Amino acid sequence: MTTNEKPIVKGLWRDNPLTREGKYLVMRRDGTIPEWPHFTLGARDPVAPVALMAYAQEARKRGINEEMCRAIEDLASQFVAYRALHGEGDPDRGKHREDLPAVIAMMRLGRSV
Repeated sequence: MTTNEKPIVKGLWRDNPLTREGKYLVMRRDGTIPEWPHFTLGARDPVAPVALMAYAQEARKRGINEEMCRAIEDLASQFVAYRALHGEGDPDRGKHREDLPAVIAMMRLGRSV
């Protein structure tokens, strides 16, 4: 399936009855999956650096340590550089890979994104 053939997603994957598990599986280093709602940003998403910069700005206002704020801003710059080399993604497009049943089963254990 080519990029142009992917259907447009009308909301988050987890809001679609056919993909309730979400799009991404987020797992901690200890193998647990967070049960709370969360959101994953990727470098190919053209809006992601803007979100990261806003996060860093708000974190700074709330007194989060400056080293972390700078690291988030640096990550935003890395996202921009990555996209310049590899092209933009299409965050509002639908499924274009085959699901692995074992991964879907793990996603059902937690609230994936």
